[in-house]
Amino acid sequence: MATSAPKDASSGYGSNETYIYEYSRGLGGVQVPRDILFIRIVYSSAAILAFIVFSGRIAQLVHAYLRQISSFASTGLQQAYWREETSALWTNIKKHVLYSPIGRKRHNREIQLSRAIGVGTLPSRFQFVLVVLYFSSQVFYCCYLDYAVNTPAALLAELRGRSGVLAVLNMVPLFLLATRNNPLISILHISFDTYNLLHRWLGRIVMVESVVHTVAWAINAVNEKDMDDMLFRVRSTPFFTWGLVATVSMIFLCIQSLSPIRHAFYETFLHLHQLAALLTFLGVWYHLQLDSLSQRSWGSVIAIIWFLERITRLVRLAYLNISTKHGSTQMTVQALPGEACRVTFHLPKNVKIQPGCHVFAYIPCVSWWMSHPFSIAWAEAVSPTPDSPRYHDVKSVSTTPSTSDLEKQSHDLDQYFEPSHRPTEVSLIVGAREGMTRKLYNLARSKPNGILRAPGYIEGPYGSHPVNFSSYGTAVLFSAGAGITHHLLFTRDLIERAATSRGATRRVYLIWSVRSTEHLSWISKWMDQILRLPGRREILIVKVFVSKPKRAADIVSPSATVQMHSGRCRPNVILEELMPKSVGATIVSVCGPGAFADEVRSAARANIGKGAVVDFAEEAFTW
Repeated sequence: MATSAPKDASSGYGSNETYIYEYSRGLGGVQVPRDILFIRIVYSSAAILAFIVFSGRIAQLVHAYLRQISSFASTGLQQAYWREETSALWTNIKKHVLYSPIGRKRHNREIQLSRAIGVGTLPSRFQFVLVVLYFSSQVFYCCYLDYAVNTPAALLAELRGRSGVLAVLNMVPLFLLATRNNPLISILHISFDTYNLLHRWLGRIVMVESVVHTVAWAINAVNEKDMDDMLFRVRSTPFFTWGLVATVSMIFLCIQSLSPIRHAFYETFLHLHQLAALLTFLGVWYHLQLDSLSQRSWGSVIAIIWFLERITRLVRLAYLNISTKHGSTQMTVQALPGEACRVTFHLPKNVKIQPGCHVFAYIPCVSWWMSHPFSIAWAEAVSPTPDSPRYHDVKSVSTTPSTSDLEKQSHDLDQYFEPSHRPTEVSLIVGAREGMTRKLYNLARSKPNGILRAPGYIEGPYGSHPVNFSSYGTAVLFSAGAGITHHLLFTRDLIERAATSRGATRRVYLIWSVRSTEHLSWISKWMDQILRLPGRREILIVKVFVSKPKRAADIVSPSATVQMHSGRCRPNVILEELMPKSVGATIVSVCGPGAFADEVRSAARANIGKGAVVDFAEEAFTW
């Protein structure tokens, strides 16, 4: 507990040095009971918020499940009950809070200082309120000091203790929210992208509190003697040295994670970010251990989170890519028109891939150990062919096989052709931008026929979509460019479920905006499979918008259900046309560049509150 300090040396302190000494080290002036109170408030408020979100998610999941099972065998007319909005309060929350940008439209469209420099995106209205409230609470906790002591040194000591405690406390969720295997994703059904935004803001809060903690100590340390003495203590005392290492590392983390630097040098950013995070943790760990501070347990929690995350990632990587019988994953990269690659991973085992998942791709030939996130464009169990990397796993290469070899080979082939034993192929569409993606595209182009075969691995799959698409009578799926990868598996799944009476969906609109017809080759073979699905004509309508066609003759609509249009895709016009014909509840989903996603969000919000149920989902990787 802090006590009132004397106003002059005659009150019991021999000199200014003696007077300041009490507040420049140890817990002198630190209000420990008040720190504990604020810690409990932070934990309690976070737990209450998590419970509210969890309860809301449970209610949404139950509602979606009831809607789905009640609509398995229903016609479009029989889903009229689910089409009508019944809660004005929930409608307003969706329109003005959950789906709303801060202003009128801009959310994921990056703010550009120039054509080459962007400074990031804006949070949604709900995210903004959440960040502002938490940041304000941290400021309040740091400023709630015992001003009755009326002594700058004592106030600085209390501020030092408060800011230091809060900084270490916030490092626990900071490390947790940065993990790919964050358990809160599946518990609260909140996307990794949202947690990534919260991670960035928590990092900034921790950095500010660490700087305040360091500066508050330094001021008292300088006032005790002078600047040279303070610097000597930093150099000679490991407790202070490691504290400074942690603070400097946090400052570096915040500077190098700014959007222009992060996007311009992504792989360099990842390497330096992880190294600086390690230095930050080590600095905090030794800072706490050397003085036996009570916050050591939080350091242990951070270490456990990091260790379990790395172990989980290694386990998932090994499970997906290594088989004792059929070796490891092989990769095929095909250069495509429109500066993109089709990257196919031939897994050594059968793996179930759900729609809406993404994976982290490890491609050693262009990036030795770093991984990059991509949406899964297509996944299917396939039988090995002579051209397949898995073919020789089941076909003997012996020219004169024995009877036992033939029997074994036949048994292995029978196993492969059983659906539950066929190896899975996972395909991605990778646009050639800068860094790893450009290197991969150039390397594939340099190979014969534009096809590269090399070892490659994927980690995952990670699900990031909390929405049950098959519970909606109508699905409107907007895609732009490579964003089509997110919706292909959803389209296939919805058609298959409708054909087997396992879903409520009766109408699917797949809207794709591309710059040129060259991009159609990216997914042509998968789209052919979708168009041949039973019952496809009754449920699916495909609209392709080509914004910059080379020739007018290229824009030809093959049928009434597969339409091609010249010009920009206008989401508001499309939804105005489709909504009167919607069946049951409607889900509007988008995956694509930020500006396009903002247009779809605006169009979806414009249709909320007009009588029909409209929900919105966005897949965005704002790394």
